[in-house]
Parts: sequence; C-alpha cells; structure tokens
Amino acid sequence: MQIGFSTIALAAGKGTRMKSPLPKVLHRACGRSLLGHVLHAAEAAGASHHYVIVGHGGEAVVNELKSLNIAATEVWQKEQKGTGHAVQMALPALRPADELFVIVNGDGPLLKADSLRAMVAAHRASGADLTLGVMELENPHGYGRVLNLAGGALSAIVEEKEATAEEKAVKLVNGGLYVVSRAYLAEFLPKLVPSAKAGELYLTDIVAAGAAAKRNLRTFAFKPEELMGVNDLEQLNEVERLLRKRLYGEWMRSGVRLDAPEALWADVTVNLEPGCRIGPNVVLQGNSRVATGVVVEAGCVIIDSQLEEGVELKAYSHLESAIVRKNAHVGPYARLRPKADIGEEARIGNFVEVKNTKMGKGAKANHLSYLGDAEVGEGTNIGCGFIACNYDGVNKNKTTIGKNAFVGSNVQAVAPVTIGDDAYVATGSVITRDVPVGALGIARVKQENKEGYAQRLRARMLAIKNGKGK
Repeated sequence: MQIGFSTIALAAGKGTRMKSPLPKVLHRACGRSLLGHVLHAAEAAGASHHYVIVGHGGEAVVNELKSLNIAATEVWQKEQKGTGHAVQMALPALRPADELFVIVNGDGPLLKADSLRAMVAAHRASGADLTLGVMELENPHGYGRVLNLAGGALSAIVEEKEATAEEKAVKLVNGGLYVVSRAYLAEFLPKLVPSAKAGELYLTDIVAAGAAAKRNLRTFAFKPEELMGVNDLEQLNEVERLLRKRLYGEWMRSGVRLDAPEALWADVTVNLEPGCRIGPNVVLQGNSRVATGVVVEAGCVIIDSQLEEGVELKAYSHLESAIVRKNAHVGPYARLRPKADIGEEARIGNFVEVKNTKMGKGAKANHLSYLGDAEVGEGTNIGCGFIACNYDGVNKNKTTIGKNAFVGSNVQAVAPVTIGDDAYVATGSVITRDVPVGALGIARVKQENKEGYAQRLRARMLAIKNGKGK
C-alpha cells in the first residue's frame, strides 16, 4: 500500500571531496544519478511530489530533474548556510495540499522503497510529530550522534564537530532521513540559530527544539548500507558495487542466468526477462531489454537496444539503439549502430556493420559488410564484402534491396539505388543503376587473359628492382 507524502531532497552541496566539477548528486552509479536513485525510491514508496534544494551546479541538477520525468520543483539555496537553511528555503514553495514530508539527502542511492514506505507507515501509526531514520555504526566518525532520553525518546542530534568526547562515543547516528509534518517545520525551522562553531543552521536542531517542547519524537532503524552516503569517489565505487550486487541478486532470483555476475556491468534501467542468459564480461546500459530465451555471449556491449525472444548474440558484438527481432542471430564481432532493425530469423555475421537499416525476415549478411541507410527484403542474401555506399559527401542516400534477392561478394551499391525482388547481382559489381525485378545486374570490367605475359612482366619487374639496388 502506498502512503502519500512529498519529499524534500537536499542536493545543493558542493561535494568538494569528489574533486570534480560535476555536482555530487549528479555522479552516476549503476546507470543512474545519485539523486535519481533517491527520487526513484521515493516515487516507488508513494511520493507524490519532490522539492529539490539546488545550489552548486544548480542548472545541471535542474536539467537532471527534467530528464527524470517526475513531478518536481527546484528550490534554490543561493548561499550555503547549512541543512536547516536549505529546508527553510523550501517552506515558501510547498504546495498547500502537502502535509507530510520526507527530508532526504540527495546522495544516498542505496535507500530502498520498502524501507521508506515502512518508515512513513510507522510514523503515522505512532502519531509522531517527527521520525528520524537512524543506524548503528561500529565506527560512527563523521556522523551526527543521536541522543536519547532515559526512556528511549529522541532528544537531540549532535553534529560531530559540535560533539563532546562523551557524545562522540555514541554509536547510534543520524541517517539524514526525516519524516515530519508541515506544521512541525513551520513552527521550528524559523527558530533555528547559527551554530557556535560553524555558524551554520543545522536541520538537526529541530529535533532538540521539538524535544524541549515535549513533542512526540521517534526513531526508525535502518540497515547502515541503506543510508550510506557518497562523499568521495572511493565511496561512489563502493555504493555502485552494492547496487550491482543487489540488482544481480534480484535478477538471478527471478530466473535470469548470469554466467559470471562478478564480471557483468549492468545498469538498473536494464530489463532482463526470466529465462535469458548473460555471459561473462558483458556490458548492459540504458533502456535495454533482453527477452526470454535470449543468449548473450561473452564480451558483448548492449546500449539502449531491444533483443526479442530467442535471439542469439554471439561474442564481442556491439549494439547501440538497435532492435533484434525474434530468433535472429547476430555476431560474433558484429556492430549494430542506431536504427538497425534486424528482422525475425535474420542473420548478421562477423565484422558486419549495420546502421539505420531494416533487415527483413530471414535476410542474411554473414561476412564483412557495411549496410548503412538501407532496406533489405525478406530472404535476401548479402555476400561477403558488400558495401552500401550511402554518403555522397553531402547527403545520406538509401539503398533498397527487395525480397529473395542474391547479392554476390564484393558488391558496392552506390545509393540511391534499388535492387528488385528476386534479382541477382554478380560478384564484384559496382551497381549505380536500379536492377529490375528478377534481373541479373553485372557491372565489372570484362576479364582479359594475355598468354605468356606473366613471365615477361616478372622479368621486367626484377630488372627494375635490381637497377634500383645498384
């Protein structure tokens, strides 16, 4: 069951330890930005709207929000005065209908939708005014310590740079996740004062203020992994490793055969259907789909491509924005560029490159050819070394080859040109004019044999060679 709320995502920080001009929340892990992971989990948990605090690199963050295609409002924090100040900036932008908010860091990609949903449900069930997401760490260095009263009620969060030695020994830490009402934020955010040491407005201080006012403050425990943030590239690598482990486990439990999960590089946006098999050292990126019964052999790269049922993708083939239809065979060492559409039961062999070309059902190009801006009919055979000469230096032109045609080896088709159904093109031809239906097209120099000429030619060449050597 989904429980309605809105999110306030903190995404304005510089992330100086990343040592990158890219805003920290836009660094990608497993094919999605850190911020995208957070908002995706919130959407799945029932969030109806997102308020995203932007500052450093804000325009890039706004562009990312647009690409995510979610209901979001950017809130600008022009000056970086702390997390409390960031949420203060959001107050005027909140919609009147929004009553419950989840405040979340924009750099925590491991947050699970189920856990967030459970936290919101627990908050509602307890009648709490504020619920804080917490975790217990053996080494809590760098985290705000969570302090409880004798009865276990939440009393305060102390940032490490403000903590005493006794407080630093506490292992229960702030996970940076809050469930809180609009009324609570409206009451306590305006009362924040700058910290004595750092001069910042800490969001954590609304906890101490609520405790002093005898409000109902609760905690909700998470596994530490889920609230892990990213502060440098080493931590980015670690969260990406954990994301992939989680993703691959889900796939294998659903019936996907991964021959070597430790040697697979796949994005969370990829769709692998039960019954497919993925070999070692495969790269799967973007909005790719691999259907039931597909076999992907070692070393293939698949980007934003669709492989329908029963496809066999042989080793070290590279696909980008391509479609391979049912029971087709591709590779090894094939390259399918954008808008390649390989028909059912068609075959694309080794060292064949296909771009913006539709191959009909059962059509074949098995060896060392280039098909660009072309259409090849059902049942047609394309011989070794074929080139669709599509570019005249200014424009791209189309080559059309009909059904059940036979195109011999080492043929060049100079587009625009059409080869009709059932036509036959002789090996070695350069086709510059249309070949009618059922016709033989032959365009090559007539062979001439000169008897005894080879010996005379060889002698002349040797004489030239010996003369140059003197």
